[in-house]
Order: sequence, then C-alpha cells, then structure tokens
Amino acid sequence: MSAGEGTGRTRRTDDAGARDLFRIALLRGGRGLRLGLTTLAFMLHQLCEALVPILIGVVIDRALEPSDPAALLRWLAVLAVVFLTLSLSYQRAATAMVGVYSYAEHDLRQLTMTRLLDPYGLRRRPGPGEALSLVTSDTYRVAGVSWSVVEQAATITAILTASTALLLISVPLGVGVIVSTVLVLLLMRRLAMPLEARGLTEQGSAARAGEVATDMITGLRVLAGMNAQGEAAARYRTASDASRRGAVAASRAVLAYSALSLLLSGVFLAALATASGYLALDGQLTIGQLVTVLGLAQFLQGSLAHVGTFASNWAHKRASARRIGTFLAEPSLITPRGEAGDAGPAAATAAAAGTRTATGSATGTTGTAGTTGTAGTVDTTDTTDTTGTTDAGPGLPPGAVPRPRPRPRPRAAPVVWCPPGHPTPVEVSPGALVGIVPRHPAHARSLSDRLAGRVPPARGELLIDGADAVDLGPEAVRAHIAAPPHQGTLFSGTLRANLTPPGGTPDPVVVRAAMLDDVLEHIGGPDADIGEHGSRLSGGQRQRLLLARALHADVPVVVLDEPATAVDPVTERRIAEGLRELPGTTLLITTSRILLSTCDHVVDLTDAADDDTAAHDDGTPDDAREGALR
Repeated sequence: MSAGEGTGRTRRTDDAGARDLFRIALLRGGRGLRLGLTTLAFMLHQLCEALVPILIGVVIDRALEPSDPAALLRWLAVLAVVFLTLSLSYQRAATAMVGVYSYAEHDLRQLTMTRLLDPYGLRRRPGPGEALSLVTSDTYRVAGVSWSVVEQAATITAILTASTALLLISVPLGVGVIVSTVLVLLLMRRLAMPLEARGLTEQGSAARAGEVATDMITGLRVLAGMNAQGEAAARYRTASDASRRGAVAASRAVLAYSALSLLLSGVFLAALATASGYLALDGQLTIGQLVTVLGLAQFLQGSLAHVGTFASNWAHKRASARRIGTFLAEPSLITPRGEAGDAGPAAATAAAAGTRTATGSATGTTGTAGTTGTAGTVDTTDTTDTTGTTDAGPGLPPGAVPRPRPRPRPRAAPVVWCPPGHPTPVEVSPGALVGIVPRHPAHARSLSDRLAGRVPPARGELLIDGADAVDLGPEAVRAHIAAPPHQGTLFSGTLRANLTPPGGTPDPVVVRAAMLDDVLEHIGGPDADIGEHGSRLSGGQRQRLLLARALHADVPVVVLDEPATAVDPVTERRIAEGLRELPGTTLLITTSRILLSTCDHVVDLTDAADDDTAAHDDGTPDDAREGALR
C-alpha cells in the first residue's frame, strides 16, 4: 500500500469518527427531537424577521398611500402579531438550545473521560495538557455543532423567504439573490479548506504548552532543588510561543475569512440597492416595494455574511472532532477479551472481593470460610465479626482506654505470581507479609505496574485462586489487588478526603501503622486542609499519607512500592512494626533492610532477567542487595 493510499484511508477513518461524534452531539438521549423542534422555532423566528420589511412595504402601498385608516390598523395588527411571534419563538428556542448544547457537551466529556479512565489503559496515553484540551476545548467545539445546524437552517430560511418575496416583486432581483447566495457559498467553502488544518495545529500546540506548564508546576520543588528554574522557564516560553503563533495564525485566517465574507455581502447589498433604484425610477417598483427591497437587502447582508462562515465554522469543529476521534480510537494497552468468556470469572471475582465500611469494620453476613465455587472464582468472605471489638492487651491498668483491634481486610484468595525472569513462582498465602527485593527502582515500578494491571501481564504470570489474571481482566484483578503507584497524587482538600471515601472515617490502626499521628497533629486533625497537592506537608508526611491511603483500600491484597523512601530510619522502623501488626495480605516491594526484616518471607528478584527495565539499572552493587535480605 502506497503512502498516499495509507493517508487517504486514515483520513476516511478520521472522517467516520468525526461523523459519529457529531451524531452523538446531535441525536443521543432524545436530543434529535428537541433539536428538530428548536430548529423549527429558530426558522420561524427568521421567517418573521424577513416578513417585517415585507409588511412595512405592504403598509405603505395599501394603507398609507391610499390613506386608508382601517387598512392601516389591520396591517399594524398583523405586524404586531409577527413581532410577538418573533420574540417568543426566539426566547423559547434559545432556552431549549442551551439545554441541547449543554447535554451534548456533557455526553462528549463523559465519553472522553471514560476513555481516559479505561481500566484496560491506552497504548499512547495523552499528557495532562493534551487530556485537558481534549476534555474541555475540543468537546466544547464539537458540541457547538448543534448551534451550527440551528443557525444555518435559520439563515437558509431567511434567504429563501427573502428570495421568494423578491421573486414576487421582481424576477431579476430574486434570481440575482439566489445566484449570489450559491456563488458565495461555493467560494467561501473553497477558501475555508485550509482552516481545518490550522485548527488542528492550533489545538495541538495549545495541548503541548499545557503539558509543559503542568510538568513544570508539578515538579517545581525538584526544579528549585536542581536550580533548573531558568531552563524550565525557557522550555515553557518555547512551547508557549509555538502555541501563540498557532493561535495567531488560526485567528488571522478566520478574521481574513470573515472580512472577505462581509465584503462580499456588502458588494451584494450595494448591487441590489442600485438595481432596485433603477427599477423604481423606471416605474417597475412602487414606493412600498422599493422600501421592501431595501429592507430585505439590509436583512440579507447579515444572512449572506453568515452563509460565508458556514465552511469555517464546520472546519474548526471537524478538526476538534478528528482529534477526539483519534484519541477514542487509540488501541487499548490490555486487549479486552470477549464479554461472553470473561463475564463469569470477572463478575465472580468482583462480587467476591468483599466489602468493608470506611472505618475498616467488616460488613455482611458471616459464613463458612474457604467455600470454593467453580474455577476462577475468588472467595473472600470474612468470617470474623469485629464490630465494636477491642484488644485491651495484657497488663492494662483499670480505666485504661483499650487499644482497637486491627480491622481485617476482606479475606484474600491464594495468589500465585510468576515475576518475569524469575524461575520460581511466588506463592502469596492469605494474611502473609511478603517482601520482594527488586533489582533497581525502575524494576520496582515495573513489578508494581504488572501487579496493578497497568501493563498487560503474560498468560500464566498471575493467578488468583487458580484463575488467570488475563481471563479475569484488569477490573477483577484490581478488585482483589491494590497496587498504587510509587509517585502518588494528593488532591487539594482535607486529609480525610485524601484518605477515605466521602463520609468515611480514618481507621485508627492504619493511621498508627502509617505513622500518620503526628501529621494529624501538625495540620490540626483529619478535616484540616492539606493545601494544593499536599503543599502543607513535608515529603515524608505526604508519603505516609499515601501509605495510609493504600492501606485503607477495600481489597484483600495490597502491594506497596518502596513506601518509606522519604522518612528517617526511626520512623521507618515504626512503620515496619505497624505493617507487621496489620491483618490482611501485603506485598512489600523494597530494598530496605528495615522493612524486609519484618516480612514473613522475602523473595529476591535481583537476579531476575527483565529486559524491560535492564536499561534503567541504577548500578546498585550486588553486595548491597545481598545485605538487604534477611
């Protein structure tokens, strides 16, 4: 296949995707009927607008010139009815149109966000700036297609009404209007072709500038520590300048296009006024008809100018629709399996993952543990009722406040994991604290991503209660295993909002295990604001908050990726002891001797052959890795 054929096929695919998005914006959720009625209302409004100069000419010829008071009152009443209809139709149509457009924009944003948050991932994930551009400005433009349809239908109605009236008054004038309208449409459509490409360039450069700005703000502390603010600012200026040039070029093109459209409509108005003046002097037009022609000519100037913008309006919307369509068509990182084959195991696993309250207390009825259904299902029924149970501990004096018993996670099913390059499977028993020693930081990130389903696992690599993770699908795996990324994100708001679901209460045992007590004391309690991205907290405090959030996850197995790299050894020791006291199954990916010393058993992956991360080896000596093992 030649390059030209490939480009043509890609363009046809993009066009099909754009048409689908336009169809969603116009027709989904019953909008087609509402849009049709709204379009009719706007067409009625334009019809009444065109009737105003016609009725004024009729009043002159049939009431004022013959001095007929009764006819004057009759035609003025008709004119009043037309004005009332004109006003009401516009008010009702505009109100309804706001709803049509708003819901269309909402649906497009939901569609784009759903793809961004797809549990199967994306092979090419857009950066923050590009994602923001897609979800905001691009969906805004595509949703505006409803306004384009309505306004253009109303404009055509106005032109047809005025042309019909001019044909009745003078056939040459009516034919001239129709021919001029067709010529303007064809010429302006031809001139608008480059605007779509410029719109794509503008949106792309704006997205890149947004990405650079987001990266710079996110890593501001790191940049300050490296004394690299100048380089970061220079890179942003370069990206911002490219975005400015793209926006200016696109705006200039649109303004030049609009100016030409106005010029053509002005020439048309002058020609029409001149021709009608000659016809009036020749006695072929009455005074009322001359007034009507001049009024319609002025009215048609705006309509013809709008006709000239039809093509440019669609060009920008098609450019945004193609960007969104290309993003939605991006292949999944993890190939989804057929719904028929996956529904059983996935549904069973999700249903059996277990639930607990925000405070961590187990909920639901108790039953016999270990009941196993068909292969591939995961039984996580918790048989322990811990509601209101405390553990006072030995030797507490009378009146002492008993210590809360660590709340159990949902019971974990047996997990068998075959790390890439490691010859022996890792069997993770329910309730175990297992240490995993990676080769280097990049290897640790890779292991965490594989367990979390952020990258596609190989068949047979991860088994949950005998079911292959490939068959279960990422959603079912994540219902059983939580593996948050090492570089987590804190959100603006309270500590409680960053720790538990809405309405939840921080578990005191988890708070103590993650050494979050002093953080609560520092900021003033769980309902205190932590600042933008946790700006009120130190690096170690932010890491402990992320650790506590991971331990609050409502899943049986939690994977922790180097959870104590930003804390001092004393705090790390206390965190290790706290993790040892917690129930549930935990996989601890770390090279820390302190953390590994509390594990039930440790798996050394420092000799695992992992081609994906070999290029990122940090050069840690083998004897240092050996020393990390207990």
